[in-house]
Amino acid sequence: MGRTRGFDEATVLHTVRDQFWDTGYEGTSTYDLMDATGLGKGSIYKAFGNKRELYLRIFADYCDDIVGQVQQAVGSRQVDGPDATSGSPLRRLEQYVVSLANAFAAESPHRGCFLSKATADLAGADEAVAERARDAFDRIAGILGAAICDAQRANEIDPAADPRTLGYLLLSVIRGIDCIAKAGVDPSTLSDTARAAITLLPRPTT
Repeated sequence: MGRTRGFDEATVLHTVRDQFWDTGYEGTSTYDLMDATGLGKGSIYKAFGNKRELYLRIFADYCDDIVGQVQQAVGSRQVDGPDATSGSPLRRLEQYVVSLANAFAAESPHRGCFLSKATADLAGADEAVAERARDAFDRIAGILGAAICDAQRANEIDPAADPRTLGYLLLSVIRGIDCIAKAGVDPSTLSDTARAAITLLPRPTT
């Protein structure tokens, strides 16, 4: 009968993710992970593999989490009662993009999104990271594109527009806001930019 682990795996993975998030892959040593988690090197390797395997594990988990958050925020849903705002697909998109801009602006320190950080740090050199990042971006853009389709059916966006392209357009705006927020750009500028991105989506011509 195997020995029960003397630690909570979810807590350890969360701690490891924050360590990589704060100091990056190259800036994080195995000894840093040992200090952060309180585990020995052998325990870390036995439970999670080497440093790269552990990084890929927490990055994949993070990507799944963020995709789920986007789905929850802008995915299609039925709204009962007087909540017309939530019932508007375009309004859902605006609320989501503006809320992210506000969240990025309010961070202290500004560390942004781990998906953006991992992509910038490693995707150019590590195909496994690049593949996971591409998959996450495709899924997020797909969810945004589905919300665009909902807005087209609601006659809020030009039905001739390509939902996938507009989904990637909004994704690019979000990633850009994430980046410039780290430089301390004024919060009102970030939220105004988010609203402008929604305003610029093509409206029906008739």
